[in-house]
Amino acid sequence: MAGNVQIESDFIIGGHPDARVTPNFRLKELYRSNGKVRVHRELVAGLQVLRDNLAASIEIDPRRPAALEKPSDDGLYVVITAEDIERLQKEAMKLLRQGYFSRCVADNGQLYVEMHDPSLLPRISPKLAFDCGVKVTAAFETSGDPYQQVTGNFDKAGLSFGPIQCNLKTGTLQELFRYFRGEDESRLRRCFDDPEDYLAFWKVLDGSRKKAVAWADGLSLGSAKHRFAQPWRGYLQAVGREPLFRQVMLRYAYDKYGKLLMSALAFLHGVSPVEISNLRCLAALYDMGVQQGSLKKAHTAIKRRVAAEQPEDEFALTRIAVEERAKKASPRWRADCLSRRLCILDRQPVSVTLDGKRARRSNRSSYLLRNSEVKGLDRYLVG
Repeated sequence: MAGNVQIESDFIIGGHPDARVTPNFRLKELYRSNGKVRVHRELVAGLQVLRDNLAASIEIDPRRPAALEKPSDDGLYVVITAEDIERLQKEAMKLLRQGYFSRCVADNGQLYVEMHDPSLLPRISPKLAFDCGVKVTAAFETSGDPYQQVTGNFDKAGLSFGPIQCNLKTGTLQELFRYFRGEDESRLRRCFDDPEDYLAFWKVLDGSRKKAVAWADGLSLGSAKHRFAQPWRGYLQAVGREPLFRQVMLRYAYDKYGKLLMSALAFLHGVSPVEISNLRCLAALYDMGVQQGSLKKAHTAIKRRVAAEQPEDEFALTRIAVEERAKKASPRWRADCLSRRLCILDRQPVSVTLDGKRARRSNRSSYLLRNSEVKGLDRYLVG
């Protein structure tokens, strides 16, 4: 959420009219007919998810519903419409079942949607929570369609690809493509126009990581080497457009980083009785795993701080963990690491200065970070 939006107790109450509250909604669209604004951020998040799923514009009516029996408290409901009202209602009902809304009522070409009591938000499924975590991390790593993101050797990782930017240096890109090949090699081959290029790419993937990074460095473009040369960029984007491989990427993220999340939770459970179950805390720990790996390098520092500070809630405990792990990163990236994690925990950009470096990371998908408990995550990760 933009920094020039005023929030009080999770209600949006003001700011610049043109400020983007979510990717598709500006603050001025939330004004009531009296010219004031007071709407809960969880309701706006639900509207954005609805807009994403509908893939079409949604209009907000600023008037209070006159005919509806017992409308919710101000700030917890909205009246909307779209060109295809039947499809809008259908998509809204799906989100009602996922806990985004508590009531959806169609009336005279419009749809009344209401959120749950903010103090009683329903728990969400672990699958939905994990998908949200992947998307939030992808928004830090990529722009545009995260599944088609191809990045050159700007960070010395060689070539990075996809929503979690699997790369040649760590070997994660090699692993990911072996997953693809095992799923459907004929479909993977079709993403490469030239069969010889397909074989050449596998020669790179099956070789040493050092040689693979050197190969990618030679094909990285621009002064900062962010871009990657054709035809390779086009081949990888073709892979990213394949629905099957998108599913494989999500499974890979689960297999690779779900285990790191489980390990982090087990360690923190061993040093504190505080249970971590809020989506925002879990997403911060997941993002840490993707960017930095395990908590192991910070175990001693975390134990020391937990013993000294005795955190009373999961946000305080998670903050200790991500702060101490960020301090173990390369000095160049410490502020960036911590700013990312705090942006997730606070759901807004947070400025951080560490070792003379300043970072202020924002995330266009922060609206996905519901302030809800995740149910049964431990069983989901184990099973």
